[in-house]
Amino acid sequence: MLIVNLRDGGDEMEAIYESVEKYFKDLRNGCNNLIDCQQLKEKIVAGEKLFLLDIRKKEDYDKGHIEGAFHAEWPEVWDFIQEGVFRKDEKIIVICYTGQTAGQTVSILKILGYDACSLKGGMNNGWNKEDMPIQASCST
Repeated sequence: MLIVNLRDGGDEMEAIYESVEKYFKDLRNGCNNLIDCQQLKEKIVAGEKLFLLDIRKKEDYDKGHIEGAFHAEWPEVWDFIQEGVFRKDEKIIVICYTGQTAGQTVSILKILGYDACSLKGGMNNGWNKEDMPIQASCST
């Protein structure tokens, strides 16, 4: 019923419907929207243009994050989408604690037309567990 309503909602809703269809088709075809730590590190070292989006709580971000990561707690992501902080022509890597919330965020971003994936295992079960480099920050 919801899908039918999306199709009857005008051009913008039709575009969202098509994005939803593409998202689920990609999932069925094996695209899991994940990047593992080693792949991400290689892309960073190679200087590939990436937008690293860390959606963890500020205090955890401040304790350690991937160098260059933009911080926006999960509830703020929609505000930053509306403000145009993210661009559709750049690869967005979403980072959270374990990958769960990042995966949900990636779903939304992809449906809205962004090129996004999440860090497999997040910071806790991925990046930190693999002893990848982090940058810490302190407000004092």
